Amino acid sequence: MTYETPEALRMALEHRLNSRASDTGIGIARLRRRVIFERVVARLTHAEPGKWVLKGGMALEVRLQDRARLTKDIDLGLRDVVEERIELQERLVEALALDPFNDRFVLAAGAVSELQPDGGGHLTWRSSVSARLAGRPFGAIQLDVSPRAHELERTDTVPLTNSLAFAEIEVPSIEIIDVNRHAAEKFHAMTRDFGDRENTRVRDLLDVVILIEHELLDRDALSAAIRDVWAERNGSLPPLALPALPDSWPSAYGRLVADHDLTAKTFPAALGAVTALWASLNIEES
Repeated sequence: MTYETPEALRMALEHRLNSRASDTGIGIARLRRRVIFERVVARLTHAEPGKWVLKGGMALEVRLQDRARLTKDIDLGLRDVVEERIELQERLVEALALDPFNDRFVLAAGAVSELQPDGGGHLTWRSSVSARLAGRPFGAIQLDVSPRAHELERTDTVPLTNSLAFAEIEVPSIEIIDVNRHAAEKFHAMTRDFGDRENTRVRDLLDVVILIEHELLDRDALSAAIRDVWAERNGSLPPLALPALPDSWPSAYGRLVADHDLTAKTFPAALGAVTALWASLNIEES
């Protein structure tokens, strides 16, 4: 059914979110973030079709929904060049101000900041998006934008999850990063050397384990994607064996995996799974 006012829509939405949280044990904060994520991605995709590609943890949520790791931000690839932060902020503000699906949300992009470049020298930009509904705050989400068209050659087009379907509010299909490219980027992130700072990307280990256990990876395609990522970001071939992971990861992995129905419930089991996968790949084959 449709709702005549933003207040009526909000009341119905919050009732459904609270019921879902009670029925599933999923935190209400996660469900609210998912609503904001859907509205942000829907508006960006509508405003600039073919430009935006979903990456990161939210791409896993779209593929696996509640079986994916909880994530607090949106990672988006952009098929365009961004020279200045104000340019990107204006672009986000304009796209998010439109409401082509009549979802009644007011979305506002904050100031854009520059993050540390990746190994290939490519920048990522960060903003936050606040959401209001019926004149009251609904929540906020962090948005990371990576303008790297060369990383977005292989994608999948999938239906966007839709928490507002009950109100007959539509969402578009969206592009998400190819799952093997996604896994390759996660392998690179979890093995990256940060010099005198410890690598804290243990969440990428969990994501790779999730992809392995759900049998989403193709060894040949993953091998090619890993070679591409290392060439782009390191200018080298990938290592034949995975490097040792930080000493702090076993306890951190144990905390992260506690909420997931996975076979690899311990760090040694997770390390064994990813090491076995890596050993099975054709790393040196061109």
